[in-house]
Amino acid sequence: MTGFIKEHGAVAGIQIAHAGRKAGSECPWETGEPQRPGWQGVAPSPIAFSLESRVPHELSVDEIKGIQAAFRDGAQRALAAGFEWLEIHAAHGYLIHSFYSPLSNQRTDEYGGSFENRTRFLLDTVRAVRPAWPERLPLTVRISGTDWMDGGWTVDDSVELARHLKAEGVDLVDCSSGGVAPNAKVPAGPATKCPSPRPSGAGPASRRRRLA
Repeated sequence: MTGFIKEHGAVAGIQIAHAGRKAGSECPWETGEPQRPGWQGVAPSPIAFSLESRVPHELSVDEIKGIQAAFRDGAQRALAAGFEWLEIHAAHGYLIHSFYSPLSNQRTDEYGGSFENRTRFLLDTVRAVRPAWPERLPLTVRISGTDWMDGGWTVDDSVELARHLKAEGVDLVDCSSGGVAPNAKVPAGPATKCPSPRPSGAGPASRRRRLA
């Protein structure tokens, strides 16, 4: 597939992700219901996404390290398969976002509490992936720029996170929003969910390019 795409003058990109506590819905064509909870997901804290969701398993530090290694392995497989753009999905209430949002992370260890601790999961994941992905190819991260809720993740937090991602060699921050709380008041309007990539200018000159 990637060879066919390249043959016709385009670049094949891939997004690697872990759905976290939002994983595990049963097949709607089997249950007749749109979002019936399935298996138990995992998360930074045992907090369900919604009243209809199952309470997730709280990850241990060893389990966290295992998932970060799985992201690295996924990057290696993507490269071997011929993909030339890699994006780490850290938005929309999925596992990585649920770590950096204070709404879903109530841990008291090195992965919870302060901004530094809550963003550690993402930054450690980037550190695991970066050596497995060539400098010549784009490495990007998709984030939710705001949770749209009081006490949640903010745009200012995202700006600070982008600085850290740049220092870790990320080429572009792909900005979306929301997804960590079902009752968030997201203002509707033209281009509400249209991502606005922010080039980080990270790394050596060979990777300092605009990828919008």
